[in-house]
Amino acid sequence: MSRLRTAIGCLTILPFGPRGDIRDADLGGSLLWFPLVGLLIGAGLVGVNVLSSLVLPPLVVAACVLLSWVLITGALHLDGLGDLVDGLSGGRTREERLRIMKDPHVGAMAVVSLVLLLMLKFALLNSLPSAGINRTLLLAPCMGRYAMVLLGSTLPYARAGTGTAAPFVKYGTKQAWLGATLMAVPASGLVFGSRGLLLFGVALVGCLFMRAIFHRTLGGITGDALGAAGEVTEALMMFAVVLIWG
Repeated sequence: MSRLRTAIGCLTILPFGPRGDIRDADLGGSLLWFPLVGLLIGAGLVGVNVLSSLVLPPLVVAACVLLSWVLITGALHLDGLGDLVDGLSGGRTREERLRIMKDPHVGAMAVVSLVLLLMLKFALLNSLPSAGINRTLLLAPCMGRYAMVLLGSTLPYARAGTGTAAPFVKYGTKQAWLGATLMAVPASGLVFGSRGLLLFGVALVGCLFMRAIFHRTLGGITGDALGAAGEVTEALMMFAVVLIWG
C-alpha cells in the first residue's frame, strides 16, 4: 500500500502520500498503481460534474470540471506539456531540446499549446453525450496515467543526470507495465463495455505514436514528456468518445 500512497502523492495534491523520504525503488514500483490513481481522479471529477449539474448551467459545469481537473494534479502535467512543446519547437538537436525543456522560463509556444489544449478539453466536455460524460470522466484520467506507465517503463531516461522522472524510469519494470495493463483493460471494459476495449486500443495507438516521437526527438523519456503524454491521452479519449457516440 505504500507504493499506492506514493503514486497518489506523485500524481495529485491529495494529502495521502507517504511522509519522509521516498526510496527510488518505491517511486519506480508506484507505476503499477498509476491507472488506479487515474480512476480515483476520475471519480472525483464525476462527483464534481454530478453535484454542480444540480445547480449550474452546462457551460459552467464544464468549467468547474475542467478547473477541478487542473487543480487536483496541481497543473503538473500541463507544465510538462508546455515545457515539451517549447523544447520540440525551439531545439534542433536532442541536446538543445532537453536544455530548453529544463529552462524555467515559459516560451510563447508553451502558452499557445496550453491554451489550445484547455480550449479543446472544454469544447470536448461540452460535446460529450450526457449518457457518456461520467464514464468518460472516469476513464480518461485512468488512460492518461496508463500512458505514463507504458512510456516510463519502455523508454530510457533521456537525460544524462538525475531528474524528476529518473527513478520512475530506472526502477520501472515491464512487470509494472503488465500489472498496469491488467488494471486498465478491465477498467475500460467495465466502464464502457465493448466500446471500452476500442477506447483502450485508441489510447494504445496514441501511446505508441508518442513513444516513437519521444525516442526520435529526445532519445528517451523525461518527466515533462510523461506529463504531456498524460494530458494528450486524456484529450484523445474524450475526442474518441465524441466520435464514437457521434
